[in-house]
Amino acid sequence: MLRSLGQGGTQRAQSAPLGLLLVFSMVIVGSTLVVGLGATALTDTEAGLDVSRSEKVMTQLDSEAAMVALGSSNGRQVSLSQVQGARYRVDDGAGRMEITITNTSADPATTTTLLDVDLGAVVYENEDRQVAYQGGGVWKKSRDGTVMISPPEFYYRDATLTLPLITVSGDTTLSGRASLTPDETTQVYPDAGADRTNPLETGVVNVTVTSEYYRAWGRYFEERTDGSAMYDHENQRVTTTLTVPTGPREVTSAVAATAAGGEIRLSGNGGDPARTDSYDSSVGTGAYADTRGAFGTVTTAGDVVVTGNSEVNGSIRSGDRVEVKGSGWVNGSVEYTSSKKIKGTVEGSVSQIGGVDGAAPIDGYVQQQVDNASAENDNGDTGAITGNTLASGDRTLTEGVYYLERVRLDGDTLTLDTGTGDITLAVRDYVHVENDGRIEVVGDGQVRVFVQGEATSPSGAHFSIPNSGGVVDVADNQNASQFWLYGKSGFKADLDGSGSSTIRYEGVIYAPAGIAGSSDVYIGKAHLYGGIVAGSVELDNGGTVHYDQALLGQRAIPPQTNIIRLTYLHISENELNVTNG
Repeated sequence: MLRSLGQGGTQRAQSAPLGLLLVFSMVIVGSTLVVGLGATALTDTEAGLDVSRSEKVMTQLDSEAAMVALGSSNGRQVSLSQVQGARYRVDDGAGRMEITITNTSADPATTTTLLDVDLGAVVYENEDRQVAYQGGGVWKKSRDGTVMISPPEFYYRDATLTLPLITVSGDTTLSGRASLTPDETTQVYPDAGADRTNPLETGVVNVTVTSEYYRAWGRYFEERTDGSAMYDHENQRVTTTLTVPTGPREVTSAVAATAAGGEIRLSGNGGDPARTDSYDSSVGTGAYADTRGAFGTVTTAGDVVVTGNSEVNGSIRSGDRVEVKGSGWVNGSVEYTSSKKIKGTVEGSVSQIGGVDGAAPIDGYVQQQVDNASAENDNGDTGAITGNTLASGDRTLTEGVYYLERVRLDGDTLTLDTGTGDITLAVRDYVHVENDGRIEVVGDGQVRVFVQGEATSPSGAHFSIPNSGGVVDVADNQNASQFWLYGKSGFKADLDGSGSSTIRYEGVIYAPAGIAGSSDVYIGKAHLYGGIVAGSVELDNGGTVHYDQALLGQRAIPPQTNIIRLTYLHISENELNVTNG
């Protein structure tokens, strides 16, 4: 027992020094960790403070650079904060900006590169952190990603893009002080010598930035334009797209010819003259017989010729020449730009004006709608269509999007039932209605027909009703805003009722020609209830357009909520030299 007790006391005596040694070890380890962590934290703090100072330096450089590159100063100097392990440098090849414009009214569409240049950058580096001046903005890159410190020279407001781009080159290494001096400035857009003018009539502008800081560039594009940006992460690239709007537009005249070289001609004779007048489908019964009026105005960027005993129950407004010959009669006023010859009767005033603007073509809009419908449609949900062909016989289409190679109604009726929603019909070639065929629109929705015009009908047009007769009918009240037919700048429509059959069209034909287009509409012994917009229009014997006043305020082109709209473009490249001061 005594031996046992003695052994236990020995063990207790030995444990005391061991415990003390353990405590000392823990203190030493803990102190080492505290010192190490503290040193790391101190280093991180110092680095963070230095990056913060460099942000202020770069922001100051940004301000001075704008004054120098954009012409307010011949030169400036900026002091650069310096710490051990950090450096400033100029990278001439850092990043790139490309700006292209696509003419969507051309067929096929054509793309022109307006600008394709290296951005360059002034870069501050401290370990894995960067602050850079690029493209007129200041950007920061760290383990957490990229952010914008101050915005680049990219301004978008009210459909106007102003981009006085600043590009950088200079000394590879900077120390102590940077000298900023201007180099060449190049006007990119507008440029009359290169036929680059404002306002833009049609097209799509893409601004693409390739950069280490592309994510921050993209966020700025999205914030500034309220649109979206497309990211190519593999190539560190971002693109923002701005679209010249095709709308809103309105049909404000019975007949509108949009080409400066186009013409509106009324050439009826005898007891069945060519004529324009109006009605209002939004009042009372909406029928022409109940709401007939004298607002059949004729508007054109080109000439207006009224011959025979044709009648304009409205006014004439011309961007060029007006002639009223023979027994021609105009109920309202006549406004002309270049010249007039009045031999007939004008009830209102005759005056000279400064011109009439045409309307840009909608080729890109039509092509987009046809392409979209070709790629994705509801053809398979109806028995009226087999593949891309409308089945023979009387057929009905309901709410949806449909794509057809052509529409040919030979005595048949195509009913477009909008009772549950709108209908979009995209046609590759043409629409031809003959032998008293019919297109019937029922319900309260809208029908929009887009004709690409790859081929023409037996009448040589993209929309035709020959003298065997045919009707486009909006049930109940002749509401023209329920049927819209769209064509490209070379679109041709022919409503030729030279025989005894009935030809009636209720709706709008909308195919503006722009400056150089050739779209035209011919109407003879036929009645159109609604309105026409084309390059040239001829109303022959018995050709009558009854303008639906309910079209006022109606958008010819539905709003596109997903696009960034662009009408005016101002781009320049401003070169900046950054050297050791």
